[in-house]
Amino acid sequence: MNREAINYVKEAEARVEELRANAEIEIKEIEEYKEQKINTQKNLIEQEVEAYRAEKHDELEQALRKDEIAIDETVQEETVKFDAAYKGKKEMLANRIAEEVLRKYGNS
Repeated sequence: MNREAINYVKEAEARVEELRANAEIEIKEIEEYKEQKINTQKNLIEQEVEAYRAEKHDELEQALRKDEIAIDETVQEETVKFDAAYKGKKEMLANRIAEEVLRKYGNS
């Protein structure tokens, strides 16, 4: 081979090595960028999930408070009804006992 061809091959090999080195650097940069983007998206998604959880937790807490208020109101209404029924039955029972006592023992 002549000198020119040898120099051309050496230059080509050097250029190939340079291109490989540049490609490896570029691949590394792309992988780092990709990893950074993945981490950024992951953090964003985690924040959104946490915000969603907090929102749902607040909604459930509010619903629970509403249910507790409704249950308390229902219990109060039922208590008033049962109290009235108890007093009515108590008076009826007292009257019935009085009638039985009067009937059994009369006006002695």
